[in-house]
Formats: sequence, structure tokens, C-alpha cells
Amino acid sequence: MTTLLLIDDRELFREGFRLLLATQPDFDVVGEAASLPVVVAQAEQLRPDVIILGQEVDGVGGAALTAELGRRTPATKVLVLGNHGGDDVVKHALTAGARGFALKQQPSVQVFAALRQVAAGRLYLAPSLLHLMPSERPHVRMAGDVEPTRGPCDNLSRRERDVFQLLVRGHTNRRIAGLLGISPKTVETHRAHVLRKLGVHSIVDLVRFAARHQLPLD
Repeated sequence: MTTLLLIDDRELFREGFRLLLATQPDFDVVGEAASLPVVVAQAEQLRPDVIILGQEVDGVGGAALTAELGRRTPATKVLVLGNHGGDDVVKHALTAGARGFALKQQPSVQVFAALRQVAAGRLYLAPSLLHLMPSERPHVRMAGDVEPTRGPCDNLSRRERDVFQLLVRGHTNRRIAGLLGISPKTVETHRAHVLRKLGVHSIVDLVRFAARHQLPLD
């Protein structure tokens, strides 16, 4: 039996998908969540085999949330279930530690297969995303694989990357503190480190930096 935690901020989608998952005898949905604090609490309490993660929760992108979940529950695998699969979005999710990326446009039977593949420890990408397989594109990798080509944010720590992604999306220090479960003072420290390491002097410059390097801003 594969235990699953379903994360998406749309109740109707969660309800419908949970009913579909219930048709599979080897799946057990042990929890679901729609807000960031509940996501983290459920993941740590339930320790599911696989987390099915919507592309964004509470304004936090799937890559940042995947990295945080990997830090808190390293044994749990993450399958991102996205609305779209732009190359950069998929690459960021894989680099953050996601074990798969499926699309909501896929038939349910394909998503079931994706969950089984990820639960078994194998990488899954939707058919339209197979050109992004790490073996074919070395700069796209799973955490722990061969070192990729260096990116613009490689000097940032994992937590600094989380803060960076939230800053360029327009979140305040207090909002970031609430989303990541840290103090506003710690956010301010991370923010200062991010600006210094990236060689910029303001949030406006930080957004320009992200745009210049074609990093996701939404």
C-alpha cells in the first residue's frame, strides 16, 4: 500500500482526485492540505510515501515547497502535479528534489502510473516533458546526481533560495516568515545574504536579476 498526501489549494480538485485515487487498491490517501502551515504539519506528522504537490500553494512555488518538504521529510518522495510544464518550471522542481512531474491534463491512468513509478524510487516525467530527462539534459538533474552546469543562484543556500523565490514574487518579510516558519529577523538576515551574494542592492534589482536570468517570477 502506497500512502499519499494530496496538496492543492483548490478543494474541488482535491475532492475529485481523492475519489479517483480511492479506485486504486494500492493507494491510501492519508491526508490532504491546502495551506502552507498545514502542508508542513501534515507531512511531518503523517510521513507519507509520496506527496502529490500542486504547482503552487499559498503563493509559494512548487520548487521552493519541494525543497522545504525534502528538508523536513527526506524519506518522502514528491510528485509535482502541474497545470503546465514549462522547461524552467520542471527543471527547478527536479533540482529541488522532486521525483516526478506530471500534468493535470493527463489521463488519470497515467498519473496513477506516475505515482507508482515515483513510489518505487524512479523518476517520472509526463510524455510531453521527456526531453527534460536528466540523462538527456545534464543540466537538469535530481538532487544527488552528477553536478550540473552552474546556475545564477548556485551560491545561495537552500533556505536563501527559498527566500529569494518568495522575494521576487513580492512577498513581505513578515509573510515569508509565516510561510517558512521562521522569524522576520531571520528572513531579514537571509534577505541581506541573498542581495550580497547576487551582487544587487534592492528588491527591484533582485526582480531584474531574476528576469535577466529567466528565473520564474510567478
